Amino acid sequence: MHNAHRRIRIAVFCILAVLAPYFQAAQIAENPSESGAVLLDESFANFRFDSRLRWLNPPPAVEVHDGGLGVRPGDKTDFWQKTVTGESHDNGHLLYLELSGDFIAETKVRGEFQNRYDHAGLMVRQDATHWLKTSAENDPVGTPHLGVVITRETSDWSVSRPAPKEYILRLTRRGDLVEVHTTLDGREWALLRQAVLPLKDPIMVGIFAACPVKGGFRVRFDYLRIARPPKQTPTP
Repeated sequence: MHNAHRRIRIAVFCILAVLAPYFQAAQIAENPSESGAVLLDESFANFRFDSRLRWLNPPPAVEVHDGGLGVRPGDKTDFWQKTVTGESHDNGHLLYLELSGDFIAETKVRGEFQNRYDHAGLMVRQDATHWLKTSAENDPVGTPHLGVVITRETSDWSVSRPAPKEYILRLTRRGDLVEVHTTLDGREWALLRQAVLPLKDPIMVGIFAACPVKGGFRVRFDYLRIARPPKQTPTP
């Protein structure tokens, strides 16, 4: 009898272990904003990446190699609106997931910078004149710096610090608040920008690359992850 009970307990344990992921998935589907549900986890393991991803302005060359997405932006491509020069450009390359609501997006980027203003990173976009992009950008003296551009009809540009050879960016949206962070070790995240940016859903969230002056820039994205932010506990 003792052995029979033991076998029953083991069987029940095994069944619960098998069903646990399904219970968790059901909980996430019911209340994704509280659970931090993963919306996309794309590691670019093969060329047929997640079918929900779409290109805005497909680049001239794309390849998947060694678990990363390689992009070669076209000549004179950019996302920019009017500031300084009065020119508007909306032909940069954006691989995006369309979604509504709050999110956290993250990617790791390696760039072979060639010309002034080459840049690549993360973007959230409503339309051509309402968006945010964060990237390492090859500044006028030839040193890539981490920065953020926010466009509310016209574009601004804030520059932070020299970019490492491989840089990790995180973009968070909570209502109208957007925040950009970066990290060197995946544990401590430094704030690059915090701003109010009202956007109308649905929006585009993803990775982008551009060569505003001349082609030749090569960039690799190791992954793109998008999730719901965990529910914040109000401060007393």
